[in-house]
Amino acid sequence: MTTRIETQQELKKYFYSLTFLLYWLASSHLQAQDTLKHSKSLINRPREAAFRAAVLPSWGQIYNKKYWKLPIVYGGAAAITYGIYWNNSYYQYFKSVYQEAVLTGNPQQINITAAEALRNQFRRNKEQLIIAGVVFYGLTIVDAIVDAHFYTFDVSDDLSLRWLPKIDFSPQGQTIFALSLQLQTKK
Repeated sequence: MTTRIETQQELKKYFYSLTFLLYWLASSHLQAQDTLKHSKSLINRPREAAFRAAVLPSWGQIYNKKYWKLPIVYGGAAAITYGIYWNNSYYQYFKSVYQEAVLTGNPQQINITAAEALRNQFRRNKEQLIIAGVVFYGLTIVDAIVDAHFYTFDVSDDLSLRWLPKIDFSPQGQTIFALSLQLQTKK
């Protein structure tokens, strides 16, 4: 059985160990912040663009200052939404026609198989457009992430490619002539 003093001493050891661990973590975190001070905004940029694009379509494109993509995003969303609405309205119509023909014994001599086929076709189209909408929404998020990654990509005239001749030797002693491609940045 442990005494109260031994328990207090063990608690002090745990407390000192925990304090040391927290101090070590805090100091290593501060060091990491110093080394990443300049690139911190670049690390969070794709994450922020993804979050914004997930919250509201085209917000990620606005964050990346790609305003020319807004009509594409809203045009695609409007087209898919209208397609879902249009197919749903025809689906509801042919669904009611089919149900009426089946329930009333078909007094108006409606072609039941044609009504059923049209109902199924419009339902399938509506479901495919819903899937297309989800895929389109996902693509806008991916587009925002990619644009954020390439936001600081240098596309200026200061980049150049050079083809350089290269001579290598194979393990058998044969001479191999090749070309190497070097990317250089002028500063």
